[in-house]
Amino acid sequence: MNCQFTRFITKIFILCLILTVPLKCSAITEIKDGSELSIDDCIEIALQNDPNVKVAQNMYKIANSQVGQAKSDYFPSLTAGGTYNYQASHNSRAGMMNNMGYMNRGSSTNLDFSQINVSVNQLIWGFGKSIAKINMQKYNRESRGYDLENTKLDTIYNVKTAYYGLLAAKANQDIYRRSVRINQLNYDRTAALYKEGLKSKIDVVNAEVYLTDAKIQLLDADNKYQTAVIQLNNAMYFPNAPKYEIKNTESFNFKRSYNAKNEINIKYVKKGNIKDNDVEQSAVLTSGIEKQDILENFVFQPLHLTMEESIKRAYENRPDLKSLKMVMRAQEESLKAIKRSFLPDLTANAGYNHRRSDETKNSSFSVSAGLSFPMINIMDIKCKVDEGKSYLDIAKNNIDLSEKNIYFEVQNYYINMIQLEKRIPLMGSKVKQTLENFELADGRYTVGLGNFIELQDAQTNYNNAQLTYVQSVFDYNVARAQLERAMAEQ
Repeated sequence: MNCQFTRFITKIFILCLILTVPLKCSAITEIKDGSELSIDDCIEIALQNDPNVKVAQNMYKIANSQVGQAKSDYFPSLTAGGTYNYQASHNSRAGMMNNMGYMNRGSSTNLDFSQINVSVNQLIWGFGKSIAKINMQKYNRESRGYDLENTKLDTIYNVKTAYYGLLAAKANQDIYRRSVRINQLNYDRTAALYKEGLKSKIDVVNAEVYLTDAKIQLLDADNKYQTAVIQLNNAMYFPNAPKYEIKNTESFNFKRSYNAKNEINIKYVKKGNIKDNDVEQSAVLTSGIEKQDILENFVFQPLHLTMEESIKRAYENRPDLKSLKMVMRAQEESLKAIKRSFLPDLTANAGYNHRRSDETKNSSFSVSAGLSFPMINIMDIKCKVDEGKSYLDIAKNNIDLSEKNIYFEVQNYYINMIQLEKRIPLMGSKVKQTLENFELADGRYTVGLGNFIELQDAQTNYNNAQLTYVQSVFDYNVARAQLERAMAEQ
């Protein structure tokens, strides 16, 4: 029976240990070389590393401790003390003979005394003063909790902005990389046509100049990409991060392609007169120039939300607004405590005393209850009440100001997002139009119907349209992130 009971207790103990050990979570705490991170991964890393979040967490812990300090008024106060006293005295007088003939020289006295005191004091009722202080600290704690949530939202927004910036830099890098390949093939084609006597020397020189410019632009794009990586590392508070790649998001999903045509073929160039309706077919057969469409496989996902719904969500979710409301509640409780400061405290006291000396021992136990009135200064209380009312009015004014700012902030971000949402399809159409124009210009130039300036203008317009389209997608995602931040949504 004893063995079964022992096994039962052991199982209970082991179960308690398992339940108290924190479970390992799948949170990403480091970046491995060659990792591919999603935007959620980057947000998770930032929330773990951001010193601002850690400061806000500690501020919440401090506020929670202050609630416990306020509650301590209702916990008993224990005092204890002890004394020990030893005293020896000797009285001496001038020697004289007594009746027996002996000399009387003086007397000695020893005193050995000890005492122990123990007392317990308990607040029974503070007539609402302690309750008001406790409630005030509770509301302050809630305010700190909302401040922590608001800090996390700032961190998430910064990561999103940096993440979209890196996606945009990567897309621009692809555009300039394709531009280099296009200009390289164009130079090779022009040089080949020049050898056949179909193009002039100046076209070859111009093609070489544009190729050099494209390489310089690619270098700038590579530099901006590295800068965007640094900005994302900074947003994640992850210095010396290893190399990693990032995934596309639902609303920023340009597809990267490394397929390239590295050879040209001019044997299909038609000699003699070429009609306009033969240009497109001739371009396909002769140029061999890669014209990859950036719109390929791109899916635009708008945010289906009205302005009224956005404002309503912001009022319901904004942690900074909730924090201000908790501050107002704390000021209301503080004002209550001030108004009740002249009321007494009802307390109870229990004490034990033990006293011991050489001659006697004495123990006593006492219980008492009483009202203790504070020192009352009418002028001081009135001024503190006026001060508390002013702080309460300030808290209400801050709430009113925050609500107005939230309204205009959400309205501004929403209008900006909708404008960019409408702009993206138009920019997509422009990319298609400039691509078609570039293909026609390329075909016309190949068969001798167009000049080199027309070709380069068409290529420049196509590149600029792609870059503008990427910028529009980036601006839309940032505007959407701003609106989500204004609505306190992750």
